[in-house]
Amino acid sequence: MSFSDVFTPLKVGVLVIAGIAAAVSMMMVLSDDFRADTDRATYYAYFDDVTGLAVRSRIHMAGVPVGQIERIELVGEKARVELSVRSDVTLYEGVEENGTWVNGAAVKKRQASMIGDFHLEVTPGTEGRKLESGDTIHNVVADVGMDEMFDRLNEITKDIQEVTRSLATVFGGEEAQQVIQQMVNDLRDMLQTLNHFVDTNTEQIDRLVVDATQISEDVSRLTRHGSESIDTILRDTEAIVEEVRFIIGQSTTDVQAGLGTLQGTLSRLQRTLDSFNYSMQNVQDITEKVNEGQGTFGELVNNPAIAHHSEQILEDSSDFLHRLTRLRTIVELRSEYHLASQQLKNVFGLRLQPDDDKYYLFEFVDDFRGTTTVETERVATTDAGADDPMYQETRTKTTDDFKFSLIMGRSFQATDWARVGGRFGIIESSGGVGAELSLLEDQQLHITTDLFDFTAAENPRLRSYGTYKFLTFAYLAGGVDDVINPDRRDYFVGAGIRFDDEDLRALLTTTGIPDL
Repeated sequence: MSFSDVFTPLKVGVLVIAGIAAAVSMMMVLSDDFRADTDRATYYAYFDDVTGLAVRSRIHMAGVPVGQIERIELVGEKARVELSVRSDVTLYEGVEENGTWVNGAAVKKRQASMIGDFHLEVTPGTEGRKLESGDTIHNVVADVGMDEMFDRLNEITKDIQEVTRSLATVFGGEEAQQVIQQMVNDLRDMLQTLNHFVDTNTEQIDRLVVDATQISEDVSRLTRHGSESIDTILRDTEAIVEEVRFIIGQSTTDVQAGLGTLQGTLSRLQRTLDSFNYSMQNVQDITEKVNEGQGTFGELVNNPAIAHHSEQILEDSSDFLHRLTRLRTIVELRSEYHLASQQLKNVFGLRLQPDDDKYYLFEFVDDFRGTTTVETERVATTDAGADDPMYQETRTKTTDDFKFSLIMGRSFQATDWARVGGRFGIIESSGGVGAELSLLEDQQLHITTDLFDFTAAENPRLRSYGTYKFLTFAYLAGGVDDVINPDRRDYFVGAGIRFDDEDLRALLTTTGIPDL
């Protein structure tokens, strides 16, 4: 017997022994995770179909074996599968929403190979209570089996055949081939144009590439240098959010109180709106009555005669107000010293001047000559020797009474620098007439001549004097009095003030303005 005849069976025996040892070792390693000890938890899951699953089929989580199937039994119309999972694997029940468990542990049947080997894939979940041994995993996900996959592949194959048949119909004819050829030609022309453009604009394209590179470097530099600022901004933003959360948490009671106050305010607002709607309904009723001409206001709105009279009243009121606004109330105080008599004469005057063309003058005069009256009396005598038993006595009496003047004057503009006018009325307690002449641009020089007091002397009293306004409110005066009676003639000088009194105008205009 040769050595080779002995060595060959020996090698076969060693190889068989080694294979058996390897198989036993692999089985021991694979079964380490599935030993029946206390480091396991039992869970249950209900499947509609457990085809391909068997007792001791593996259970994986993220591709790592974590357990095995201990039992499969039929409960009602579903298959209950008992899962044995390592106790260090934590599973969560999830949260029930509208009859469905969400964010909890889920178990899914997966096909490991094309030959039909199946196992279970478990995901732990994130919410709900922690599942204890003996609990049920609610979420069971159906897997697509090979049969269903092949059915879908058959449907896809049929669709592909339909598409290829349509393509063959479109591109199989001579006309379609011409179209395709035209497309190829157009594509070739486009590529030639693009090549020509690239060759012609190489420098511009290179410049664009360089600029883009520079921009990229600038952005990168800005990002590196600004990262600290961005981190600071993020930290500040996080701090602000924390402060806002703290304020909201501290203010919860205040917010609830504010909501209660807001509810009361809304209730009061609703009552106010109801009252407003009621008021608007009343306004609508009143408006309808006014449109129909009912009542005094309706008659006023719908009667054109009343509207015409109202318009007339408004025009008259506007004219009256215009007259009020242009009325001037001029107060005047003047003192005159008469040279021959060596006496003072004082005059207080109030001039109402609606416009530049007319005025009304009221004066109180303290005249040293007094008021002279002539009285004629017939007396019966008892003298028997008298030729006439009746005789007449004439008495002239002078009293120290105030005199007054009530004068109305009119004037007109003769030239740019002269204004001429006349006046008449009661002048120093007697009837009289007069003439006026105003000179210079602002009527600074004013000359007045009056003829009055026709019974005090042989001739009427003729007075002529002038005033010169040297200030806005002050003037000087001078003239001659009683010109045509030589025994009574006297010269005088004086001064006075003249100003507009707005308060007095407001008082006097309430009684109306006379018109001529």
